[in-house]
Amino acid sequence: MKKLLFLITIYCSLTTAYGQQFSYQMFFSDAIGNKDTITLGYDNLATDSIDATFGETNIISLPLDTTLDVRVTNEWRRRFYYGLPGTFHTKKQILFYNCHDYLLIPNISEIDIHTKHWPVTVTWDSLLFNDTCRNGSVFTSVNPGGWFDTGSPSNLWRKELMLNDSATFTTNNSGSGNDWYSYINNGGDTIPIFWQVFADSTLFYLSTNDITNIQQKIKVFPNPTTQNISVQTTQQFGNILSIDIMTLLGQLVLTSQSTSNIDLSHLDNGIYIMTVTNAKGDRLVTRILKE
Repeated sequence: MKKLLFLITIYCSLTTAYGQQFSYQMFFSDAIGNKDTITLGYDNLATDSIDATFGETNIISLPLDTTLDVRVTNEWRRRFYYGLPGTFHTKKQILFYNCHDYLLIPNISEIDIHTKHWPVTVTWDSLLFNDTCRNGSVFTSVNPGGWFDTGSPSNLWRKELMLNDSATFTTNNSGSGNDWYSYINNGGDTIPIFWQVFADSTLFYLSTNDITNIQQKIKVFPNPTTQNISVQTTQQFGNILSIDIMTLLGQLVLTSQSTSNIDLSHLDNGIYIMTVTNAKGDRLVTRILKE
């Protein structure tokens, strides 16, 4: 018993001393052999910006490497949603992630890849994802708002990190500049973006077939919408207690007890996550598009 307590004490001390609960590396190589590496991970004390505590450094002032440069940034979401440039670039990002709660918190890393030599190959250690908290983690070219039922310019679609240890994929640049899959930086470069999401295996229940099943239980109309929406559920689901609408980054932007004519006119255009909760605490989750 004393030996067990001693080992637990050592483990807790190491966790405190060396930081994040979980991290791993992704190793990138372009078509002519240029290489770069980033580190991703999560901790329940982390944020989605720069955390010096976890060894994160903001390199936004450093020019892009003209060969291959892979960075984790907030450029796309800042430019797409707010029309503003990003505030950080880093080679290491530790995000806040509470096991199984991927829909409610910002645990999505935006990965920007700059190279002239596609396709790019990435490798990682798949054994690190054989864990119930992260066995649904993915690397994807599909904007997280699509939940994999939409396409993308790249042939990547998604790679489940536990079931694969590499991926070779084409650019996510659609050719139109600022869009769902790329952005134009201050230097005039079009930067394709990809995403890595920490999640358990229930993430895959929100693929095409499961979204269809959800939509059979919950009806949102009109969707897409320019202003108001109304919500209906099945009789089996019961009375709706509350409706919460969040951004893809997990920010709660609206709560309603009404199910009809919910006013979204003050929200920015884009995709939102809507959670409908009944009196028993059961929840249905779906997406809405504000245009």
